Amino acid sequence: MVRGKRILSSLLSVSAGERVERDQFSGLDFRSVLDGGLGWALVRQPRWTLDGVTSIAWNHESRTIGEDIDHPVGLLQLLSKIPFGAAGDTTQRFAYFPDFKESSAYRSEAEVTAQASMTNTLALKLGYLWRYANAPVEGFKKSDNTTTASIVLKWKSATLAP
Repeated sequence: MVRGKRILSSLLSVSAGERVERDQFSGLDFRSVLDGGLGWALVRQPRWTLDGVTSIAWNHESRTIGEDIDHPVGLLQLLSKIPFGAAGDTTQRFAYFPDFKESSAYRSEAEVTAQASMTNTLALKLGYLWRYANAPVEGFKKSDNTTTASIVLKWKSATLAP
């Protein structure tokens, strides 16, 4: 997943992203979601931040069973971040993907992560992701979950953006 944004004000930004997935356990050989829309800085406090994204998108799916689909969809997302200590944080994300071509084919995701720095550039990240597809690929279940443990490489620009 790649997302870029351009800040327009303290509340509003323009946002665009591309998400590529492959999950044969849920019947998907390939899924690509390209979106563009607005980002919202809803809460900005030292102890908690909350951002939102509202976008229109295009969803392409190559399925293991049945026909491929190309549908216009939306993206409504909330992303919360709570720091703990000087070297860690937890994030919570909820995303809803309404399908504009087939209203019963909506999807949603909820994810919780915790990340702690091990060094200036390395961190350990643990995560739990729950996915729901109201109209899954034929023969597959509507919900799925994934637990992850990752080593994260962090870097920051030496100069601040203007």
